Amino acid sequence: MCEPDVAVPLLNDQVRSRPAAVLPKQEFPAGRDDVVSIRTLAKAFNELTEGMDISLSKLPLGWNGAYRHFRHPLDYLGADGGGGVGAGPGCTVGAALAMRDARHGSGRMVVGIMGDGDYLMGVTALWTATHYKLPCLILVANNRSFYNDELHQERVARERGRPVENKWIGQRIDEPDIDLAAMARAQGAVGIGPVKEISQLKSSLAEGIKHVKSGAVCVVDVRVMPGYDAPMSGAPPARR
Repeated sequence: MCEPDVAVPLLNDQVRSRPAAVLPKQEFPAGRDDVVSIRTLAKAFNELTEGMDISLSKLPLGWNGAYRHFRHPLDYLGADGGGGVGAGPGCTVGAALAMRDARHGSGRMVVGIMGDGDYLMGVTALWTATHYKLPCLILVANNRSFYNDELHQERVARERGRPVENKWIGQRIDEPDIDLAAMARAQGAVGIGPVKEISQLKSSLAEGIKHVKSGAVCVVDVRVMPGYDAPMSGAPPARR
């Protein structure tokens, strides 16, 4: 019986590294490349970070496990747990602090990919990152909605015979639009976006990566289509 901060160092002294079981790389999911979506965001991010040591501190609900291949324990730090919303920025800033000070994490870029609701509920964590000079990159997969709850309200509406087209009520984050990049700048970080066109996506991500490599905290607002890796029909779902 003892506190973890006593036990863990003793355990670390006894642990020896062992070869990791490396699974074969999965094929990147097929889909449309002419729209801004979580899929095209992942694809552009993978291309730009090829060969780089990245630690993903957060992934959005719409992320498909085949979007990125993980080979090291620090490649993805895992879910925050509890199913809550708002931990994304704080987890990213905390990971940036840990990677800065950790012997095995040195040289890794910390990247949090999160939804707009998650970002908005914890955005002030960026001030801590800028104040303490903790470089990190946040990519906001911004579908202008608490979309998971839209899906829930759709299911409930179908079960209860209510109008499905009202599923957006209380969940959409627009009218007025929120300037997520400006909110980042208000905390002292670099804000890029909104990225609305596929032609802007790769260059905007590359700019964000460049800022973080130079020691900055950076947020890129990427306006993705709503959806969870489902076939896309062209236009976003009707708003009303």
